[in-house]
Amino acid sequence: MTSLLGLGITFWIISLSGALSPGPLTTLAIVEGARGKRWNGARLALGHGIVEGLLVLALAYGLGTWLRQPLVGGIIGIGGGAFLLWMGYGLAVGAWRGELSLAQAQHSKPTAVMSLGPIAAGILLSLSNPYWSLWWATVGTRYIVSVSSAGLAALGLFYLLAHWTTDLAWMAGLGWATATGRTWLGERTYRAILLVCGLFLVVMSGVFAYAGWISLMKGL
Repeated sequence: MTSLLGLGITFWIISLSGALSPGPLTTLAIVEGARGKRWNGARLALGHGIVEGLLVLALAYGLGTWLRQPLVGGIIGIGGGAFLLWMGYGLAVGAWRGELSLAQAQHSKPTAVMSLGPIAAGILLSLSNPYWSLWWATVGTRYIVSVSSAGLAALGLFYLLAHWTTDLAWMAGLGWATATGRTWLGERTYRAILLVCGLFLVVMSGVFAYAGWISLMKGL
């Protein structure tokens, strides 16, 4: 019990650092909050948690070894990098040109991925993010394997309390704060946040695509 508690505390801290890093879900939670959809951040976290919970189960039964293979990692890196480039470029250009604004956001149509619904968007963005799968294949796998021997119930509780709570608190908080803080956030600040997030996604797309290419070459 003591060892599980120690694992849970360290995993929660590591998970928090990952949740706070800018990414597609973080960006979308901000965009949806600006549209007045204060609960969509939490719904995105729910979709993220559904697919992540399934991944945790798969990792406990050997998927981690498969994900670390060079060919698989290469495909994930290149495909995910292309998706992040598409999303990041759209956000950065829209913010720079002033096409994205707080005044328009509340009445704007949802982004293409949000047309599927926030829960489905959370699932899709999670699957498309190479950082997410590689993080679980490396950092996450070690913890999951250590806890899985304690049983399925312990594994589920460990995942919910030591990891998903950080995602839920961060995305729900962002969505709520952006939705309720439109009066003090300001147009320039809002566009600056989106521009930074968009540029970050563009940079990360290049990083992951390059790493994916190197991994792919090793696997061929």
